[in-house]
Amino acid sequence: MKNTLKTATSLLFVCAFAVIGCKKDERSPAEILTAGTCWKMTLLEGYDSVNKLWISVPIEDCEADNCFTFSADQSFTVKEGAAKCDPDDPQESEGAWSISDDGKKLSLTDSGTTDTGDIIELTEGKLVYELTFDEEKIRVTMRAN
Repeated sequence: MKNTLKTATSLLFVCAFAVIGCKKDERSPAEILTAGTCWKMTLLEGYDSVNKLWISVPIEDCEADNCFTFSADQSFTVKEGAAKCDPDDPQESEGAWSISDDGKKLSLTDSGTTDTGDIIELTEGKLVYELTFDEEKIRVTMRAN
């Protein structure tokens, strides 16, 4: 009887540790960003500082069809879609990206210029990013497939 009780207790502890050990690991911000194969801008907003609210800004077709791909080596590629804002723009361009250690800042470097903004939301398939561009505060929402 004692052996059966010891075996049952040991088995119970092993099962409990197995369940605890199987807890799904959360993905890092970098892993989430690189998991999306094509990030597209779905919402662009400008901040109205007088009324203290975000206002939707139309996204031009030539920007809405661009596909951003973030790679694990901290490079990114932008592929122009069918519509181009400037016909002379290359079909593909590259840059570099980095995320701060705390996962709250995203930096994008392209053509020698680095823009750093705040990550408002980064989940599987959604990125909301705020930055100041030409002294205007903007918010970009992107979705990935």
